[in-house]
Amino acid sequence: MSVYTIYADRNEDEKSGNYGFENQTLDGDFKTAFPIGIEFNPVAKAALLDDGTLLQQSAAYQGVAVDMSRLPKKVRWGGGKRKLVDLLKTADHLLVSGKLRDVIEALEPGVHQFQSVEVIWNNDTHAASYFWFNICNRLDGMDKENTTHSYNERIGKWSFVEGRRYVVNLHQTAGKHIWIDSRVPNSSVFVSEDFKKAMAAAGVAGVGFSLFEVV
Repeated sequence: MSVYTIYADRNEDEKSGNYGFENQTLDGDFKTAFPIGIEFNPVAKAALLDDGTLLQQSAAYQGVAVDMSRLPKKVRWGGGKRKLVDLLKTADHLLVSGKLRDVIEALEPGVHQFQSVEVIWNNDTHAASYFWFNICNRLDGMDKENTTHSYNERIGKWSFVEGRRYVVNLHQTAGKHIWIDSRVPNSSVFVSEDFKKAMAAAGVAGVGFSLFEVV
């Protein structure tokens, strides 16, 4: 079995000449999208969880449910009119089409969060309906014997070192299809081989995959 990280692939926009144009959120406030049910230190703006990892008081992808009620409801999409793919990214957050949402829900029903958002063109006409997507699986997925990055015991995270490698432990991630790693120092979205196969079967476009080593 393989494990990947995913990214919003801008290849179609590059081919159409629409790469690099700025998108604009027209309302809402990402600063209000805190994790739900967590008591945060008012100074550090973070909370220490039972597993020894830190959870930030922010809307960053952390693998937990957040209050999505005041996320933007409308986004103006830069560039010319064109067919939009199923996975987009703006304001450091992922947008998924209804098709992509349905595939995710079929794999892990009721696990993740989706909040509707309208995408409009530069002339303010309707482009498409999408969903803000928040991943709600938080796993400790790296194999400590084979991962060669340094591990910081004090903060319970791997410290990224150029030229070293991450190795995912399949036992630690078994049964999950899309997740955030609680100890990796970024917001990478990890997915299973079944996720990748389901995307291909559904004809989902715009999802890029980066392969990870596994044991």
